[in-house]
Parts: sequence; C-alpha cells; structure tokens
Amino acid sequence: MKSDSFLLSKRMFSEKVSLYKNNRFTLEFKFKHLDFYNEIYYLRKIRKFDLLFSNVEKYTSSFLKKKKLNFSILLTNDAEIKEINFKYRNLNKPTNVLSFQSMIDKNNYFKNTEQEIHLGEIIISMERIFSESKINNVLFKDHFIHIFLHAILHILGYDHEIDSERKKMEKIEISILENLGIKNPYA
Repeated sequence: MKSDSFLLSKRMFSEKVSLYKNNRFTLEFKFKHLDFYNEIYYLRKIRKFDLLFSNVEKYTSSFLKKKKLNFSILLTNDAEIKEINFKYRNLNKPTNVLSFQSMIDKNNYFKNTEQEIHLGEIIISMERIFSESKINNVLFKDHFIHIFLHAILHILGYDHEIDSERKKMEKIEISILENLGIKNPYA
C-alpha cells in the first residue's frame, strides 16, 4: 500500500521507542501501549529478527540487497488501527496489520542517505494479534512474527490481490516461517 508516510507525517507521542539494528536492517519500534514491550524484547534477545531478515533477504531486489533498510513499526491497539484504516483505506474496522511503502514512485525509494533506505511503516494492532493467537490456538510470538513478515513482504512489493500472487506470497511466508520453526499458518 502506498502511503503519505503515516508515521513520518503524523507526530506520534509514543510511550516507548525501541531501536533494533543489525548490519543490514534497522527496526524502530514505537510502543503506544507498553503491554507487549517484553514480548518484543524477548524476540530481539533470541535474535528472531536477525533470522527473519536473513530469510527475507532472499526475496529482496538486487538493488535493495546493497542497501541498509529501515522500517518503522507502530505497535498499537484496535481503536487506533481502526482510525488509521479508515483514514488511509476508507475501511471503518480494525485489522491486525497495515503496511505503507515509503516510495516516491516505482523506482525511487525514500532515502535517509545514499546507502540507507526507509522502506516503510508497519502498524500492528497488538490487541488483535493477541486475540487472534488465542482464537487460533497459536503462540502469540509466532503469530506476531507471521503478521510482521506478511507486512514486510507487502512493503517489498508482494501482494495477494490475485490468486497467483496470493499463492506466491503464501509460499514465501510458509518457507520463511518454517526456517524460523513456526508452523504453516495456512494449513
């Protein structure tokens, strides 16, 4: 989904910001509600994000493979994601995740520097992730990683609007999740 760079254009008053960096990726987590800070910290500590991105790297364009990539992630609740969903997609309902590409056009990315690209913003309703994980009887951290991966793939240009694209995106998700020790969410 293209954006007006939601997190960049709207001043966020986060309760906590957490930066996660490795040699290729920077994740800036903004916590509007601190309930899930420990879960994200745990995923950082066990290096789940490093493993995730080492798998995602296979599916990035050759141009992006040469750059440092940044993502902004807002972890919020159903009420706020519903507001954002309505404002940017005209859908008056909450969802588990929204992703916004930070692209000027198809060939131009938003650059922090020549070597560093801000790829986009991801907004996740932690409230919805938590309730979906209970309903589907899956671990919260596994469901979060799946939804986070799904959003990253959208930002990288993958989609599921038509059946062939959906199958391709699901196949990538299943493969990466398997490498992370997470069961197929589509089975």
